[in-house]
Amino acid sequence: MGKYYIVDRLEENIAVLEDEDGGHVNALRSLVFGAHEGDVLEVMEDGFTVREDLTRERRERIREKQKKLFKHRSEET
Repeated sequence: MGKYYIVDRLEENIAVLEDEDGGHVNALRSLVFGAHEGDVLEVMEDGFTVREDLTRERRERIREKQKKLFKHRSEET
């Protein structure tokens, strides 16, 4: 299994990536072409590739957490 990053944000020519430990690194935006904020990237020899499967799984986990959070909040009011 390779090293993975999450696209934290995209700026003009820079992509700010979060590593597995919560640290941040900058990469040229051209190396993450086609990536969007929140995408999971895998390090390749010539740059990064978007892992659609891992991105989908991550987004689903986040959606489930949001559902639980908002359900809990609605029960408090």
